[in-house]
Amino acid sequence: MASFVLAAGRRPRSVVIGTLALAAVALVCAALRLGVNADPQALLDPDLPFQQRDREFARHFPVLNNALLVVVDAESGEQARDAATLLAERLRARTDRFTDVYVPGTGPFFERNALLYRSVPELEEFSEQLARMQPILAELSAAPDLRTLGRVLTVGIEAAASDPEAAAQLSGVLDQLSRAASLVYAERPLFVSWDGALLSGTSFDPSKRAVIVAQPVLDFERLLAAGPAIDAIRADARALGLGPERAMRVRITGYPALNHEEMLGLVWDVGLSGVASFAIVLALLFAAFRSLPLVIAAASTLLVGLALTAGFAALAVGSLNLVSIAFAVMFIGLGVDYAIHLVLHYVEERRAGRAHAPAIEAAAIEVGEALLLCTGTTAIGFLAFVPTDYRGVGELGLISAVGMLVILALTLTFLPALLGSWCHVESLPALPSRASGRVGRLIERRAGSVAAAALLVALASAALAPRVRFDSNVVEMRDPDTESVQAFDDLLADSQTSPWYIDVLEPSLAAAEDAAAKLARLAEVERVSTLRDFVPADQEEKREILADAALLLEAPPVAAAPVAPSRDEKIASLRGLAAAVDVEWVRTSQTALARSAALLRSELLPLLARLEQAPDSSEALARFEGLLLGRLPQRLEQLRRLLEPEPVGLEDLPRELRERMVAEDGSARVQVFPREDLSDDRALARFVAAVRGVEPVAGGLPVNIVEFGRATARSLREASLLALGAIAGLLLLLWRRPLDVALVLAPLALAGAATVAGMVLVDMPFNFANVIVLPLLLGMGVDSGIHLVEHARLHEGEANLLSDSTTARAIFFSALTTLTSFSNLALSGHRGIASLGVLLAAGMSLMLASTLLVLPALIALRRRGAAS
Repeated sequence: MASFVLAAGRRPRSVVIGTLALAAVALVCAALRLGVNADPQALLDPDLPFQQRDREFARHFPVLNNALLVVVDAESGEQARDAATLLAERLRARTDRFTDVYVPGTGPFFERNALLYRSVPELEEFSEQLARMQPILAELSAAPDLRTLGRVLTVGIEAAASDPEAAAQLSGVLDQLSRAASLVYAERPLFVSWDGALLSGTSFDPSKRAVIVAQPVLDFERLLAAGPAIDAIRADARALGLGPERAMRVRITGYPALNHEEMLGLVWDVGLSGVASFAIVLALLFAAFRSLPLVIAAASTLLVGLALTAGFAALAVGSLNLVSIAFAVMFIGLGVDYAIHLVLHYVEERRAGRAHAPAIEAAAIEVGEALLLCTGTTAIGFLAFVPTDYRGVGELGLISAVGMLVILALTLTFLPALLGSWCHVESLPALPSRASGRVGRLIERRAGSVAAAALLVALASAALAPRVRFDSNVVEMRDPDTESVQAFDDLLADSQTSPWYIDVLEPSLAAAEDAAAKLARLAEVERVSTLRDFVPADQEEKREILADAALLLEAPPVAAAPVAPSRDEKIASLRGLAAAVDVEWVRTSQTALARSAALLRSELLPLLARLEQAPDSSEALARFEGLLLGRLPQRLEQLRRLLEPEPVGLEDLPRELRERMVAEDGSARVQVFPREDLSDDRALARFVAAVRGVEPVAGGLPVNIVEFGRATARSLREASLLALGAIAGLLLLLWRRPLDVALVLAPLALAGAATVAGMVLVDMPFNFANVIVLPLLLGMGVDSGIHLVEHARLHEGEANLLSDSTTARAIFFSALTTLTSFSNLALSGHRGIASLGVLLAAGMSLMLASTLLVLPALIALRRRGAAS
C-alpha cells in the first residue's frame, strides 16, 4: 500500500490533474449513457417461472401489469359513466400515447342489456320502485317543466301521509330538487342525476365510480416511462372540465402511475438525501480533522470517486433501477471512511513531527492492510446479491463494489497527491482528547460482564429473529400521500373494482369453465368469471319482469301539446311545494323524508325569494328547470331501452369483451376475484395459496407480488449466507488466525441479530427495498472490527485499545458519517426507502456499539487467557 502512496507523492500535481481529467470523462459518459429503467419487472431475473408465465399470458390477453387505471368519481353513477365515456373517446384518438382504451361495463351492448346481469329479486324490487314512481314519471314525461314537477310532488307528499313507502320514495326526488336549487347560480352548474331518485331505497345502489383501463405506450429508457400518457390523460380531463368545479375527480393509478410517482419521489428524495449527506459529511470531516485543507482533500476524493463510479455504471449497467438509484447516497456514506482512516493517521504522524512524505507513508503502512481488507469485505457485502434472482440489488451491488475499489485506489493515490500539493498543510492543530480512554479502561476491567451481557442479548435476539416477516405488498412501500396510491387503495377495498385478481389460462372455454367450477368452491374466492359468465342467467324470467316494468314507462297519449307555464306559474308551483313539505307531520317524523324536506326548504326558499325579487328571473328559472329536468327525457329513453333487452348468447357479447376472455387460438381466461381485502399481505398470501392449490400455473398481479416476495426473501437468505461465508473465508485466507476472524465476526453477528430482533419488536417487516440491509451490514460493519483487530495485532502491548487511539477515533467518525448519511434516507416519503434508511441507521448504530464495546472486551478476555 505504501508503494502506491509514494508513487503518487513523486508527481502529485500530475496525478491530481490526470485523475480530474479522467473524472470529467466519466461524468460526460454518465450524462450521455446512464439512464433509469423504471420497469419493476426488471428487478428480478426474467427467466423465473412466474415471469415466463406472465409473458405467455400477455401474448394472449391484455394484462394490468402495464395498464393505467383512470378512476372517475362523481356525484352519481350516471355522471361518472358519462365522464368516463367522453374521456375514453378522447384517449382512443391519441394512438401515439395509447394502444388500447377500455371502459368495463359501458357501450351499446350494456346500455341495452345491463339489467339482465341483475338478480331476479333485484329486478322485482326495481319494478316495484318504478310502479311507485310511475305517476310522477308519466306526468313529467308528458310535460317536463317546473309547474308539473311542483304539482305532482305536492300531491305525492299529501298522499305520503298514509303511505310510508311512498314517503321514502319521495325523499330521493326532493334531494335532487335541493341539489338543483343550490346550483342555479353556481359558476359552472351541473346537471342533476335522476339515478338517485329512481333507485333510492333499492339494492341497486349504483356505483358513483367508473374506471378506464388504458394501455399506454411506455418507454422504459425514459426516467418517467408513463409521463407522456399521464400528461395526456390530465390534459384531456381538463379540456372536458372533469374536475372539482363539476364535483368530479379524475385520478390515475395502476402500476405505471404508481411507478411514475414513485420515481418522481425517489429522484427528489435521493437527490435531497445526497446533498444533505454530503453537507453532513463535510461537517463531520471538519470535526474529525480540524483543518479545512484536509477536509477539501477528503471531500474532493469522495466526489471524484462518485464521478468515476457513475461512469462505470454507465458503461457496465447502462441504467439505474428503482433500487440502485440510491447508490450515490450509499457511496457518500461509505466512501469517505477510507479517507478518514488515512488522514487521521497522517495527522497523528505529522503531529509527532514527521514531514509530509514519511508521515503519509507511515499512515499507509498503519492502515493499508486494513483498508484493503475493508474494501474486500464491503465489496463482498455488495456483491452477495449478484448471483441471486434479485437483479435490481445485484446491479446496485456491482456498482457499489466497484465504487469501493475506486475509492480505495483514489485514497492511496489521489488523496496523498492532494495532500502533497494543493491541500498541503504545514502545521496541524492538536486534536481534542476523548473520553474513549475512560470507556476503554472500564471495558478492560469489566470485560467478563460486557461479554455476558452481549451473550444474553445474542440469545434473546436469536429467539426473536425467526419471527421477522416479509411484506410483499408493493403498494405499502410507496408514499401514502400520492394520488396513485390512494386511488389504488380505493380500488383494492372494493372487490368489484380490485385490480388484484388472479388469471388462469386454459386451452379452451370448456376447460376454463371446469376450472372455474373448482375455484368457485374456495373459501378465499368471492367470484370467478369466464366468458360464459357474461351470458346472463334466467334471461326469460328477467325479460318478463322487465317487459312488465316497461309498460309503466310508456308515454301517455297527449291530445295537444301542453302550454308552456309562465314564470309566475312556475314560482307559484314551487311555493306550493315548499308549503307542502312544511306541514307538521313531515317536520316531526323521524324519516328520510323529513330530512330531505328540511334540506329542500333551506335551499328552495332563498332561491324563490331571489327569483321573486329579480326584475327578470326567466333565465334563472330556465337554468333551474334545465338542471333538474333537462336530462330526464334522455334518461327515461335510456331506461326504456334497458327494459327491452334482447336474448344474449355467447355470439352476442361485444367484441372487446370476447377478446379479453378468449384468444384467437381458443385459449380461455379465468378471472378469480378475492373475498378478502388484499391490502393485507397475509390475506394476499392466503388467496394465492388457495388458488394455486387448484391451479398451480395461475398468474396475475397477486401471484406476481407473492412470487416477487418469495424470490426476494430467498435472495436475502442466499446473499446473507454468501456474504458471511465469503467474508469469513477472506479473513481466514489473509490472516490465517481463526480466533481473530471469530473476534471480528462475533460482534457482527450480534449486531445483525439485534437489528432483526428490533424489527420484530417494532413490527417492521422486510420489504423489496430494505431487504439489502443484512448483507450490507455484514460488509460494512466488519470494517470497524478489522481496523480494531489489526490495531490490536500491531500494538500487542497496548492495554487499552480505546485510549485516545487514532484507530478508535477513525472508527467512530467513519461509522458516524455512514450512519448520518444513511439516516437521511429515513426522511424519504417512499416508505420502502425510508425503512431502508431506518434499518441501516439502526444497524450501523448497533454495529458501532458492538465494535467499540463488545469487541474490546473480547480482545481483553483473549489476552487474559493467553497471559494465563
